Amino acid sequence: MGSCISKVLGLATPTQKDPDEAWKRQALGGKENKLYTLVDLKGSTTNTKLVKIWKKHGKEGFLRKLRDKKILSPYLYDNGIGKDVTAEELKQWREETVPEFDKNQYELEHVPYKACWKLRHRGTLGETALHLCFLCNDATMTEIAWSLLELYPVMALDKYEGLEFYVNGDLESLKLLIGQYHADVHARARGKFFMPEDSKEKMKQDTNFDAAFAACFDHKEMYDILVKHGADPNKQDTFGNTVLHLCVIHNKIDMFFHATLRKHKIRANTATRNNLGLTPLTLAARLGRKEMFHEILEHGSIEYWSYGRMTCSGYPLDGMDSVDMNGKSDEQSALLITMNGNTSDHLDMLNSGIIYRLLEEKWKAFARGKFYRRFLFAILYLLFFSLAIYYRPRDFEFLRIETSEEIFRVIAESITLLGALIYLVLEIKDVLISQGIEAQINTLRDAPGKAIFLMSCLLVVLALPCRYLGSKDAETAMLIVAAPMAWSYLLFFCRGFEAIGPFVDMIYKMCAGDMSRFFIIYIIYLLGLAQAFLNVMGGVEGYQNEGYTIMTLMRMTFGEFDFFSFDRSRHPTLAKLLFFYFMLFVTVLLMNMLIAMMANTYQSISDRSEKEWRRQWAQIIMVLERSVKPSELKRLQDDYSVNMTKEGSNERRRGLMVIKKSSLPSKADKRRTAISNWQILGIDSIKNKLKQQATKSQLPAVTT
Repeated sequence: MGSCISKVLGLATPTQKDPDEAWKRQALGGKENKLYTLVDLKGSTTNTKLVKIWKKHGKEGFLRKLRDKKILSPYLYDNGIGKDVTAEELKQWREETVPEFDKNQYELEHVPYKACWKLRHRGTLGETALHLCFLCNDATMTEIAWSLLELYPVMALDKYEGLEFYVNGDLESLKLLIGQYHADVHARARGKFFMPEDSKEKMKQDTNFDAAFAACFDHKEMYDILVKHGADPNKQDTFGNTVLHLCVIHNKIDMFFHATLRKHKIRANTATRNNLGLTPLTLAARLGRKEMFHEILEHGSIEYWSYGRMTCSGYPLDGMDSVDMNGKSDEQSALLITMNGNTSDHLDMLNSGIIYRLLEEKWKAFARGKFYRRFLFAILYLLFFSLAIYYRPRDFEFLRIETSEEIFRVIAESITLLGALIYLVLEIKDVLISQGIEAQINTLRDAPGKAIFLMSCLLVVLALPCRYLGSKDAETAMLIVAAPMAWSYLLFFCRGFEAIGPFVDMIYKMCAGDMSRFFIIYIIYLLGLAQAFLNVMGGVEGYQNEGYTIMTLMRMTFGEFDFFSFDRSRHPTLAKLLFFYFMLFVTVLLMNMLIAMMANTYQSISDRSEKEWRRQWAQIIMVLERSVKPSELKRLQDDYSVNMTKEGSNERRRGLMVIKKSSLPSKADKRRTAISNWQILGIDSIKNKLKQQATKSQLPAVTT
């Protein structure tokens, strides 16, 4: 009961974890932990043992006291010489010391390493006195830390073994630790502090990377020192991210390009993929880092020629194009990620720059021709399908072929059946077999109209055996369903036209979002009130059973009802009260709520209708692209791209050639502007100003 009350009142339960518990324990210290009597997070403002010795005796006295009296010896392995910490020792320490440690959540690999400070004498977060000195970010504490290293160099190898960290960007201490004491430059930063917000309580690979490694500073000099001493920027963290991925996550453009400089001993690799299969480029696309995305593209481009402001460059398609080097669909490509993004930045990336140019080239190379050919096929198919239904006999004598109308009907039915079979076979052959099930699912998701048409064709094919097996009712039912579904295929083509494409998108979004939410709430009211009306109105026309009652209430929702029928019920007053309740909450409240939601959807899309249409256009191109087999896609990719393979290499590498005008003025433009300004201001006035400046600065005057 006490637990339930705590939940209701919003109080922490005994099993509930306080996210700041570890920090509180470290900040408050602990009487039972002797480490905090030596030094704590309050730094030089407190009278902890090491601080008192430093203030009283200075550096030399501090070193002498610690060396002669062996003050720290009980806390150190082998009097400061150190020992190798085994995995078993570390596991036992974590289970006993760190309450929030969950071995299932944090499966931390451990390689034996040399440590100086004993595990059982560490702080509540696994820190040593040296760590606490650096964490204080205080000049005195930093000097104490340097003195401890001078006395016990092995302390530089001690690792922070807890799950919470704090990072201090101290350049001089970094130089000291790495250069003089050979600290491990590949030691991994672990713990909740470095985790994305959505993975701090439970490990998730498919994370949004929000707040991942919040201390990702822009320290270029520190980076240079680490790389100089052998640090590999291409090593990956728990999520597979490298230095470049983290630069993208935190939008550190300057740091990104600094890490890829040729001067470094090891250059960061822009092609490395993380655990989600994302390169830095595709990660920028996923996170909607518009500026970072374009800068990475420019970084990887090759300039062929330039003339004034005009430049011709090649942009590699690796990771950017939806077609990989083998001709298969790359679901982790920047193009598909951008197209499926849900932010305004994704729309901007899709409507401008290299991504838009790539879509244009695909449209010209193959998508435009396939689009209009399929459009023509759809028109002809629907024409013959409609004629077959129009001339369908009412007496179900399908096998009789005597009149010209019956002959025409059979021809129309045959063409319709043949068209449905061809469409199904091509869909299975070109998409399901060539590209795989995942590509087929993505195709149907991006084109609901095509998915509905596919089911319509399946019903048309299944209706044929029903006719010859004598199941004419089943055949009729299938065609009744198939006819409206077939016409929905035209919505797919409507998306390709700018005038009506955004409205089709509105219909899809309203059906998937607004209508589905409304329908769930409406069903709850409808089923509940249907039972009430059935009991009150039982026997009255329109309320004979559950089905009739539900249909009557649905008609009532749209304003069609007979108010005087309530007088024939068992309890007229109660029936009228139920009617009032139904009209108030369903007809007035829910219907107007649906209208408001649809209006909001309409407004949000209409405000960016042109950009949204570009997304629809891009989805059409992707749907058509997935219907092409890989070998053909490789050939088509050659049509809209150029060869970027280095001479002598057998690797296939394609790029997109783009000729564009730079927004920055060229040298010739700057010269013309300078001459123009010189003429406007006048030569004499400029000479006078130069003479005045020369006089003020005591420089030789300008002569004519």
